[in-house]
Parts: sequence; structure tokens; C-alpha cells
Amino acid sequence: MYPYIFYMKFVLLVYMCIAGTCQTVYEQKLYETQALCQQSAAETKTYLTQKFPMSSGEIWCLTEEEFIKYQDAYSQTKGV
Repeated sequence: MYPYIFYMKFVLLVYMCIAGTCQTVYEQKLYETQALCQQSAAETKTYLTQKFPMSSGEIWCLTEEEFIKYQDAYSQTKGV
């Protein structure tokens, strides 16, 4: 019997605050590996800190399952 192999894909999620206003954005593109997502996250962080030096926030690479949970929690707090 062959072992089951699970392939996870990753979503790049950016939570960013500028002048007291915070927003979440994410890429529609899914990353095949966490390493690729982390590489893109590092590039995104570099770009955003150069473009918006007074901003703050976080960048995450979430599995599809984690992203769905995040969306569910976010929609409950935002009343969507």
C-alpha cells in the first residue's frame, strides 16, 4: 500500500497599517511550497518597508485551511 501524500499550498497574507487604518490583502495565487511563499513574503516586506516606511503590519504564509479559518474569523469581526 502506498502512503498518502498530502500537498499543501500556501497563501501570502499581508496585514498592514498606515496612519491608523489597517487592512488585510492577500494574493490570489497559491504557492506550491512554504519556501516559495516565504521568499515572496521577504520580497514583499522589503518593498513595503521602502515604499511605506511609517507603516506597520505582519506578513504570513498560511495553508489553505488556515486561510479559510482566518477569513471566517475576520468576516465575523467585520460583520461581513
